[in-house]
Amino acid sequence: MKKNSLHNKNAISNKKKKHYYIKKDENAFLRKEVDAFLMTSGVSAIYKLTSAISKLKIPLHNAKEVIKYAICEEIKRYNNEASESGVTIKNRHSTMLMNLDTTNFIAREWQYVPFILKNRDYLELQTTPKFPIFIENYDYSLPLYEFKNNIKFNNEINFQRKNVITSNDVQFYISNDEKVLFSKVTNLLFSPISYKLIKEFKKTLSPNDNVEQIKYMPSLYERSFSISMYVILEGDTKKTHMYMRYDSSSKTHKNIYIGNDKRENIFGYEAENPHFHFQNEDDNLLCIKKFRDGYRQIKWKTGRCNAIDLKHLINYLTELDSFTREKVEKLYFDDMHYNMPFLKAKFNNQPFCTKSINTMLLNYKNEKGSIDEEYIKKIKDKFEILNQRIYNNSKNKVFKNLITSLKFLQFICDERVNTKNLNELENLSKLEIIVASDIMNAINCSQEKVIEKDYQPKYIINGDYLLSKQKKNQPKEHNEDNQKQ
Repeated sequence: MKKNSLHNKNAISNKKKKHYYIKKDENAFLRKEVDAFLMTSGVSAIYKLTSAISKLKIPLHNAKEVIKYAICEEIKRYNNEASESGVTIKNRHSTMLMNLDTTNFIAREWQYVPFILKNRDYLELQTTPKFPIFIENYDYSLPLYEFKNNIKFNNEINFQRKNVITSNDVQFYISNDEKVLFSKVTNLLFSPISYKLIKEFKKTLSPNDNVEQIKYMPSLYERSFSISMYVILEGDTKKTHMYMRYDSSSKTHKNIYIGNDKRENIFGYEAENPHFHFQNEDDNLLCIKKFRDGYRQIKWKTGRCNAIDLKHLINYLTELDSFTREKVEKLYFDDMHYNMPFLKAKFNNQPFCTKSINTMLLNYKNEKGSIDEEYIKKIKDKFEILNQRIYNNSKNKVFKNLITSLKFLQFICDERVNTKNLNELENLSKLEIIVASDIMNAINCSQEKVIEKDYQPKYIINGDYLLSKQKKNQPKEHNEDNQKQ
């Protein structure tokens, strides 16, 4: 990926700029309306903006590009590198990685900084093979769901006061051409719904019950789980930009479209949980928002984009897998990829390599011990009964394994909604982490084996930040008597 691919000399081409020429007084009006749009959330903000655009007599099919250009100009006022930062690493890889500023990454100031990428950048980021980079002091012996390598991001410091239980895992990747740096952040959060209810529920537990499991109870804690993929522009952690995310919580996501957006029929107007966010050029600009922090400084809410839930995604992949070669080629050359990597995979006949359900359940059973064996078998049998229909002919079915994994992920989430058993809730929560992470790795072409040289990791990241995780970073035992009821 070339550095100048991010050069946004023309977020809209010079030809289009001339075509969309706006008078000085109209430009001032547009800037005012765009600013109001960026500071306001909800459908009403879009309605007001599109209504304002119509007053300028701009054709509806041109409105989106005019708005995008205006937002680009607004972004550049606050970040003059927004459209100039390159994707590729500038310095020598080995030196840069050993000195990678993980402090800046953990500070997460980058989440408030907007950058401007093109659709071709996002699609290339999604489909570029990625290899994990060895991290010193990272414990690779335990599964991800144990969060043995848990760290606390700087902006999570207030969680202790609210007794929010949060766990994070951070991993870094390098592209197969060893020119682009990525990061994967896995986050699990339990936020108390009512301290009073938690206190009352604890009284009902027997001495043999595990009090730590109550965080899995939906009536007591709001559970939020996400896996986010980032590109670290130029290898600089201050320039970290999200390009894909998996979200799982109790909240649905309402999609927002401006003008004629062909994703409406694919994504729908509302994404249930869980769902995926595939960042793209349009959404990066049209879904972005800005706000004033406690010091009245402007910051940006980045990484916002429309979502597709598992049911819509499964339907899309099933339909795409049924198309003739001629239809696939036509869609491919017409760029009908909907900002997702699946059409390219179908065109190239490249299956997504997810692990089998049996393999994931067997590994989980062995890690957890025989105590969960009966329940794991029950889960497996129930899923197979509900999903007896399989491809009669697997020829040219690129998404067979991925669809099976997506169905299993949806099944796990549905099961979690339909049980109040604490043991089952914990198992289902951990199974979701395993399956969702495997799916994200497959979609993002993330490999499991590090790049080696002379049978040693070729690149190493200093993991001193992992040594700072002490008990003081863990949430303190909550004293309900000291909280407002």
